[in-house]
Amino acid sequence: MIDLRLGNNIELIDEIDDGSIDCVFTSPPYFNAAKKYQRGKGHHYSTDFEEPLYNIVDIMEKIKPKLKEKGVIILNLGFSYGETGIMRPFDIINRIRTRLGYFIVDNVIWVKKNPIPLQKRLTNAYEYLFVISNSPFINYYNQGHKLNIINESVASYKGHNAIMPLKVAKNILETFSQEGDLILDVYSGSGTTACACKELNRNCIGFEINEDYVKLSRERLKNHNEKNPFVKKSSDKL
Repeated sequence: MIDLRLGNNIELIDEIDDGSIDCVFTSPPYFNAAKKYQRGKGHHYSTDFEEPLYNIVDIMEKIKPKLKEKGVIILNLGFSYGETGIMRPFDIINRIRTRLGYFIVDNVIWVKKNPIPLQKRLTNAYEYLFVISNSPFINYYNQGHKLNIINESVASYKGHNAIMPLKVAKNILETFSQEGDLILDVYSGSGTTACACKELNRNCIGFEINEDYVKLSRERLKNHNEKNPFVKKSSDKL
């Protein structure tokens, strides 16, 4: 089951049953991108880094009761720059840990082989994937992925750059979930989590406030197959 829903994640999360989610795997948008998430109001255009930061903390609070006992959250964060300052991953993580009582259980570093150059700052060549849970003890399912560093190039799809590569998403989902598990992505964007879930036989619910991204994700899912995720296969069905 792949279910992509259009709307504000703060509101859509109320549709999810308590204690039903095995794994949340999500990557909030950079706050200097066109698509913005304002606290409790969806998206808008802004360069104020406090607004997307608060949205992340707010949605993490609402996710907390939705997780199973040993459910995990994989939160992908990188450094993000705007006119009012820098949104640093550990600023967000510290708020999540101290305000919401989550355990930061582990972390993975994604090293980008082809980072996008920055004009006025050092180029960001890595991002964090923080492993978060209500419990200090979680399950690791794939012992073949033992290192906490993944080296993989940034992906793109139909003009949308800086997409997480499918290989990174699959690595994470194979490590922290099992076949048949229910995965939630509260910033589903271009649908990478959904495509990985389809390939790995996980169920997935995705929230996205931007209608164009939802359309793109559904198209990408229809065209997705394991050998070439962007070439349609006639037998491939959602």
